[in-house]
Amino acid sequence: MKPKILITLATGTTGYAVTTELLNEGYPVRIWVRTRNQRALALEKLGAEIAIGAFDSYSQLTAALTGIDNVYYCYPMMKGMPDAVTLFIKAAKETGIKAVVFMGQWLAEFDHQESLLTNDIKKSYRLLEASGLQVVYYNPGFFTDNVISFSESVVQLGLMPNPFGNGRCPWVSTGDLGRVAAALLKDPAPYIGQKIHPTGPTSITPTEMAAIYTKVTGRKVMVLPVPNWLFRKAVLAADSVFGYDAFAAVQTVFYAHEFRKNRFDVGGPTDVVKRLTGHEPDDFETSVRGYIDNSPYKERTFQSWLTALRKFMSLPFTSMPSRKELMALNQ
Repeated sequence: MKPKILITLATGTTGYAVTTELLNEGYPVRIWVRTRNQRALALEKLGAEIAIGAFDSYSQLTAALTGIDNVYYCYPMMKGMPDAVTLFIKAAKETGIKAVVFMGQWLAEFDHQESLLTNDIKKSYRLLEASGLQVVYYNPGFFTDNVISFSESVVQLGLMPNPFGNGRCPWVSTGDLGRVAAALLKDPAPYIGQKIHPTGPTSITPTEMAAIYTKVTGRKVMVLPVPNWLFRKAVLAADSVFGYDAFAAVQTVFYAHEFRKNRFDVGGPTDVVKRLTGHEPDDFETSVRGYIDNSPYKERTFQSWLTALRKFMSLPFTSMPSRKELMALNQ
């Protein structure tokens, strides 16, 4: 009998991918979301059961967990993870959850991290390890989706913003993240207590990324170094498309700093995707081509070029919280 699975943050990047993967394979899935938004309704049409709730509501959490076997626990990019995980542990024990796949982060493997979110993940690991729950720790590095926001500038202007210096990264696709998480949720037993680190097949530099963009678009794409202050503004400017806010912007700049230190390439590519799914992982070109082919930026016209140029030129003037407010977001 197939286990019934709860997916938290199911309308997010990985949550949506793992939910569709499981539904396509006929698994009973309940999604836990904050609102019945467009993406939640799309998953409901595919067969998902919807539960509405907030991470800090014990009653909503226990209601969502009742009747569930395995859980994909993915916390939003915001403060408060250790408190939420403490609440989740209590509810998971009360409702008899069999196994948890916990979305962590590769940077949590390293000491002396500046990011509040990374340090909250470390604290959450310790809470889960002491809980007695059966947990698989899912800790990918940088998602290919994180550079999708560059696509308009790449296609229309021939410029690839680069806050990553000369760091290398085995970028992992959203599709592969969903397929690996689904495999863990279907059969978590062999991986309980382990840290699972899925990657793409090859580590590449920003220069190599730009060469791939050149190949995909058929136009010369140049690397444009971007300082932290401008990258922070670019992340915040992407809010309407990717749901980023000032907290996300602050954390992402810390991640770019770790990228420049080559932290995301420590250990190199892994065989996790192939081992758990039976398929070779998507390479960077496959992910980029798939996105651009289905994006509104694929065609280049004078109007689309002018729109992209205006957006790019306006970035330095994007409103940001004060330095004091930004510092408070990481405390």
